[in-house]
Amino acid sequence: MKQFLVIALIVLVIVGGIALYLFDQEKATGPVVESPAVQAPPPIAQAPEPESEPEPETPPPFVVGDKATPGQTELDELPLPPLNESDDYVRENLESVVGEAATMQYFASEGLVTRIVATVDMLGSRQVPGNIQAIQGPGGSFAASEDPNPPTIITNEVGDPIPQYLSDPANTRRYVAYVEMLEAIDAGQFAALYRKNYPLFQQAWRELGYTRSDFDDRLVEVIDDLLATPSVEEPYRLIKPEAVYVFADEELESLSAGQKIMLRMGSDNAARVKSKLSEFREAL
Repeated sequence: MKQFLVIALIVLVIVGGIALYLFDQEKATGPVVESPAVQAPPPIAQAPEPESEPEPETPPPFVVGDKATPGQTELDELPLPPLNESDDYVRENLESVVGEAATMQYFASEGLVTRIVATVDMLGSRQVPGNIQAIQGPGGSFAASEDPNPPTIITNEVGDPIPQYLSDPANTRRYVAYVEMLEAIDAGQFAALYRKNYPLFQQAWRELGYTRSDFDDRLVEVIDDLLATPSVEEPYRLIKPEAVYVFADEELESLSAGQKIMLRMGSDNAARVKSKLSEFREAL
């Protein structure tokens, strides 16, 4: 179960938008500045190889629901903790993979499973509230440069022109480490361990008020929505009518929260994420 972090937290949170930092959480102002270097999340520690032993016989498939996963053993049948007591279980597995310091730095201290489920659910909406985040977002500030000669003029409610900005390609570097983590995860392993821990996700889903549906269905729906993110010419145009950036194109601004995050991570990163999400979608 030491891979629970990799599967449950990193995968689902990345599915949940990589970092939960939407335009309405970006407070950068003024001219373009060089974004500070992003500290990459610590590498996943590899378990030491066991001493040479006679090769055991392949265990029979372990059936979870209607799915059989070869190679799982009775250890995987150990009972899960109750949802309201699962934080220690999750954090212990987390610390065994990335260490105590990294766990404290990157991850929320409580309600991890519930935060993951809420994040995934909100991706289909217009905004993901910051207070449900389970993992810290990328470092640095969002960078954009003011366009002194925009092709069209956009005005506010009193008719004054609104300044327009162009996104800085340097922003995409903030997401690379997260994308690389996602690509390192085996889709089959993801599906098997997700199934093992599914009762926790489903209970959290029910406690959000969805008593007549399954989290499985919502997860697949969100993945499909992310895969349907449109391609946009870069740099994309932004406005800042108040204290935060939004897309100047109303059609883009009306996209789901998840699709807008896919756009802002840059087309190259988005293509890599879509490729991995397709693997997860097939495995699920």
